[in-house]
Amino acid sequence: MYICFFWVLILNETLFILVGVIIKRSSSLDKEEFIKGKEVVLSAGTVGSAQILLLSGIGPRVELEKHQIPVIADLPGVGKNLQDHLMTVLVYQTRIPTLSVHDLTPENLQKWAIQGKGPLTSCVLESQWWCQLDGNDKTQVPDIQMHFVPVTVDAELFKNVNFKPEVFEQYLKPHLIDESKWTVICLPTILHPKSKGEITLASRDPLVHPIINPNYLEDKQDVRKLIEACKLVEKISKSEPLNSILNSMAKEMNGDDAIENEDQFWESFIRKYSVTVYHPVGTCKMGKEEDPMAVVTSDTRVKGVRGLRVVDASIMPSLVSGNTNIPTVAIAERAADLIKNTY
Repeated sequence: MYICFFWVLILNETLFILVGVIIKRSSSLDKEEFIKGKEVVLSAGTVGSAQILLLSGIGPRVELEKHQIPVIADLPGVGKNLQDHLMTVLVYQTRIPTLSVHDLTPENLQKWAIQGKGPLTSCVLESQWWCQLDGNDKTQVPDIQMHFVPVTVDAELFKNVNFKPEVFEQYLKPHLIDESKWTVICLPTILHPKSKGEITLASRDPLVHPIINPNYLEDKQDVRKLIEACKLVEKISKSEPLNSILNSMAKEMNGDDAIENEDQFWESFIRKYSVTVYHPVGTCKMGKEEDPMAVVTSDTRVKGVRGLRVVDASIMPSLVSGNTNIPTVAIAERAADLIKNTY
């Protein structure tokens, strides 16, 4: 399996000349290979597709000229409209043993494979639910998704979700001792954030990673929704029968005992302990021909460029109320039908 870097060549002036891609494989970066076809279908993801279009001269003129990239198509929406699901990590102590990384043993794997028993029978994400914080919203579209994960946190787990090691060592480890060493995690997630980010180039060199600015929590409405979601989780944890087995660690984790205002406390917590769900979309959004920020039209073709489609989550105009995996598969299915009908 090779990692490929693409430069899309689309010459679409008075005469349509060429459609194809130049590929450099990671195993031999000194060699180039040109592949020609009827169309180019770009499926590099929300980050990759935007970067490749920009490197190919398709994107905002100002951004392209900044990096001395010839402008093939001036499309201001390329790399813009970046949206992502953001979740806040709430940890609760419990005396009931929960899953941990230490359960990943050959013995437990054998027990699961032969007997269908043991800790590895768990899907880890044991339950989830959706809610609408504003009951007056007549659309009935949920704005928060809750994930309930009966897992004991440790330094490795926190590292894997991009927290610095000292966060666990300072705020959690001192309290996870003896009979209170187990935890469960609840992850309230904002489904339709108002905050939008962007993908821009750091360099015209395709080997240099682009700049990802998600702009999380820029809009105050997003902060407000997560504050209310955290309050809701805390309220649920204090109700029967959970209040007898769960103990919130929010105060220990926040370390801001001086904050007396509840909303200030939760905003401080949210800004410290919110992480991506890895559901980025929107940087090559689909829209009407007259929409200046649309990158592809309803047939997945890039506006103003012949022979080029984008088929991945980047063309979603907005986030869905859940995981992006299945909608992305649906996009691919629809694009396949469109291409088959064309040829």
